[in-house]
Amino acid sequence: MATPMTRSRAQAGMVGRLVVVAFVLHWAWEATHAVAFAESAGPFLFRLRHCLPMAATDAVWTLGLWALVGGLSASGRPTPRRLVALGILGALTAILLERSALAEHRWTYNALMPVLPVLGVGLWPVLQMTAVPVVSAWLSRR
Repeated sequence: MATPMTRSRAQAGMVGRLVVVAFVLHWAWEATHAVAFAESAGPFLFRLRHCLPMAATDAVWTLGLWALVGGLSASGRPTPRRLVALGILGALTAILLERSALAEHRWTYNALMPVLPVLGVGLWPVLQMTAVPVVSAWLSRR
């Protein structure tokens, strides 16, 4: 029978794996798709360095989303329902963040960024926060 201490250790292990996996996947995504942003287009090695802080922020964002869908509960396994909720919540928060960032001129898209009609935000960031948190949670499962 699992004790509260072993459950706590398992939970901490899941959180640690989730953050590490999310960081690596977000970093790869950011560095690959940064060419679609005017501020970060450049050689790949520049983008790798430039995208480190964004990948760290995205990993924490992924952990926050995972907590919101109940992933940090005692039975916080990545069930299909949780993964779908994680993808939907990731997409919605990405749309809100992108709209805010574009309105405040924090970044701009160039011709390489496909823009979603009606929403007016880039496809790559929305896909990123839809897919990467889901894949990260699934890969980090106990």
